[in-house]
Amino acid sequence: MIIRIIKFFAKGLVAFLLLLLLYFIAALIGSAIPVNSNWQSGGEITVYLRSNGTHTDFIFPVKSDIIDWEQLIDSTHTLSKIGNYDYISFGWGDLEFYQKTPDWDDLTFPTAVRAVFLPTPSAMHVEFESAPRLLQPTVPIRVSREEYKTLVEYVKWSFQRDFSGKVKPVPDLHYNRNDAFFHAKRSLNSFYTCNTWVNNGLKKAGLPACLWTPFDDGIFYKYH
Repeated sequence: MIIRIIKFFAKGLVAFLLLLLLYFIAALIGSAIPVNSNWQSGGEITVYLRSNGTHTDFIFPVKSDIIDWEQLIDSTHTLSKIGNYDYISFGWGDLEFYQKTPDWDDLTFPTAVRAVFLPTPSAMHVEFESAPRLLQPTVPIRVSREEYKTLVEYVKWSFQRDFSGKVKPVPDLHYNRNDAFFHAKRSLNSFYTCNTWVNNGLKKAGLPACLWTPFDDGIFYKYH
């Protein structure tokens, strides 16, 4: 009986490791296949991609003739209540992960498992900035007006809205005095991560991207 139990768990472990290997192989292949590789830089609007080594954010100008982001996300949602910033960053991810993991040192195994394998709520992390922080890997991208419009619509679509059409803030969740969190659409899983969200936005706008990627490396490789 004990031998049967050991064999059962051994087979389960082998199957899990095989699936994990196949996942990473698929991620490498998807990241290596370029989309919109014939794109030409040189538009009149500069946006940025920033990674903390695991998670990618969009960084946009707060105001342009295409959109004033403070009309959608008022700076009064932040702890500082201060407006007049030049840039605003957007990141998408698992709500519970954001709540319990302000730093990667805070990550626990149960939080990671729930984020990846269970259909949990998601959130948008929004931060106002005077200038893009360059302490983390950051790349500027010169995009056209049409490309930027598509990125804007993609990010706007990602927010959940109330019955009046307003975004829905997550109460009492902040990483610093100039950020805020908002309820978002979809749910994070192993095939749709925070980096997949950014990659899909780039693809939609006709910008260089991966066929599919759950990681940030493939995205940034397209801009180096």
